[in-house]
Amino acid sequence: MKFNAWTVFVDFSIMAALLIVGQVLRSKVKLFQRLLLPAALMGGFIGLALGPNGLKVLPLSSSLGTYASILIVLIFAAMPIGDKPTKQQLSSAAVGGMFTNVTGIALAQYGFGLAFSLYVLNLIWKLHPGFGLMLATGFYGGHGTAAAVGSMYKNLGWNDALGLGMTSATVGIVGGIIGGMAIINWGTRRGYTHYVTSPEDLPQELRTGLVPPEKQKPGGKVTVSSIAIDPLAFHAALILIPSLIGYYLSQLTEAFMPNLTIPAFCLSLIVAFVLQFFLAKSGADRYVDRATVSRLSGTCTDFLIIAGTASIKLSLLVEYAAPLALLFGFGFLLNWVWFLYVGMHSSPKDWFERNMMVWGHATGVVATGILLLRVVDPEFKARGVEDSGIADIFNRPIIIALQVIPPVVLSWGGAWPHITTWVIIAATVLLLIIAKALGWWHPELKVKPYRQELVSASGR
Repeated sequence: MKFNAWTVFVDFSIMAALLIVGQVLRSKVKLFQRLLLPAALMGGFIGLALGPNGLKVLPLSSSLGTYASILIVLIFAAMPIGDKPTKQQLSSAAVGGMFTNVTGIALAQYGFGLAFSLYVLNLIWKLHPGFGLMLATGFYGGHGTAAAVGSMYKNLGWNDALGLGMTSATVGIVGGIIGGMAIINWGTRRGYTHYVTSPEDLPQELRTGLVPPEKQKPGGKVTVSSIAIDPLAFHAALILIPSLIGYYLSQLTEAFMPNLTIPAFCLSLIVAFVLQFFLAKSGADRYVDRATVSRLSGTCTDFLIIAGTASIKLSLLVEYAAPLALLFGFGFLLNWVWFLYVGMHSSPKDWFERNMMVWGHATGVVATGILLLRVVDPEFKARGVEDSGIADIFNRPIIIALQVIPPVVLSWGGAWPHITTWVIIAATVLLLIIAKALGWWHPELKVKPYRQELVSASGR
């Protein structure tokens, strides 16, 4: 197939149709409603089955993986635009515990994932040094990070990384939702939930994905006059400009320093921060609507999930089936241990509800965390979303460093994979030590079931 602009049009039109089909399935099929699978993920499964890597029924091109690499640049560029946290939010004491929780599980997945691959899986299979990174790349990072790391490794000579990362992200989301609902059932039976007594209390619109008219809310606000420029086009431009500059800076860096690869998504994020700084200083940020930027970023994420899932090569899954299964099993076990021994003791109030936000965060996407939190905290009284978002502001440099530096260092070979592994594990331990010293983590305290506390209080 000759690739041209019309090829892009056809590909995105088909992906859009798959997105709608996924939503229809979500709204009509009870099984999908119980599993709470995102429409984009179901559309991606259909694209995988019927696309170029499956039955070849859909006329999708072979550029799906490239689309994922481009879309992640747009998603990263959108992160700072219009984001204006208040000083009060940034100084909240509860943020420390959430920072420990969400940052620590990321470090743990990177460090212990590498260790499990290097010291356990490599005893059976001869794997690429970066194989262990696929756990955190897909689970904590999601499809976006999988696209970013996959494109980096492609430049470093490992073409399997994109497919493995996308597989990890897909397994993370599905397993995260199913496992999250199992944990919620466990928590409600143990009396750890504060605001619900059964996950069956989940509103119908969260099951079907269709919001009834009486509950529908605006998705953004108009900040510029459509007579001059369409508001959506204005906000899209604010994302596309730093994306383009980041891409050119990446190309320029590679031209002058061939041995140094700085991904376009990383540079686009830096340019976007600079743009946001000037918008704030000039007062132009008054005309930037964060909700609209988030909607555009969410749109890119939906298409990225479809493109990434449909681009997975089934032959790759067969080749890596056994080590992947063991790595994923280890990942879910790691998340569960972290949930019990760190998450349980990092929030003085509403630990279970706030921890469900982290569980979702650690298995692919923030949206999963919000969904699971909504099940146990319908009115968001536990401030899981707010404090998680603020913690992300502080841990973003750490997470970006974990996405960018380890793939490059691991590619050097020799002792570097082992050094990288133990440095990240040491950073995880150091974080917990600091958190305990600052009072953000209290492993010595025994957590009682909430309803048991209520009974004891009433008895006194």
